Amino acid sequence: MLLRLAIRDFVLVDRLELEFAAGFGALTGETGAGKSILVDALAFVLGDRADATLVRSGCERAEVSAEFDAAALPAVTAWLRDNEMEADGELILRRTLDAGGRSRVWINGSASTVQQLRELSESLVDIHGQHAHQSLLRADAQRALLDAHAGLAGLSREVGAAWKVWRETEQLLRSATEAVRSRLLSFGMILGIAFLL
Repeated sequence: MLLRLAIRDFVLVDRLELEFAAGFGALTGETGAGKSILVDALAFVLGDRADATLVRSGCERAEVSAEFDAAALPAVTAWLRDNEMEADGELILRRTLDAGGRSRVWINGSASTVQQLRELSESLVDIHGQHAHQSLLRADAQRALLDAHAGLAGLSREVGAAWKVWRETEQLLRSATEAVRSRLLSFGMILGIAFLL
């Protein structure tokens, strides 16, 4: 759950801190009130592409940080543990972007890459909006939802593992077949040369 969002020198925003309570939250306002900037700031701190135009005019650097309660998100806590970034169920993401377009990322205070941030964000937040990319359009996300709803997550993992073994075996067979074919061609050429002699 998103607990806090802090924005500094991002697009038109000088400084802003929002705290979120448990349950459903909604941002409303007139056109031009800044709702999209808030969503863009959240997407930025979650790993979206960024360029120097996001830095507020006349400023050296934009900065966005987001604090999450990750205790109830097993995929997130597992990712943090595997990457040695655990912090007792809390997750703090911080990303800066300088006026030259250089971006830096921290996950729970550890310097990280945007790729790591994107990996982590897939299990953290899903932003849905008009004409925006939505995870529900991805076939893998649809399968995961169906498998979870049907209680088939374990079976799905088993099938995935079996498919991976099959693909690796198929690749080995293809390589072996190609090696045999190559040797037979070489052997045939040697026999042909021997017959000519």
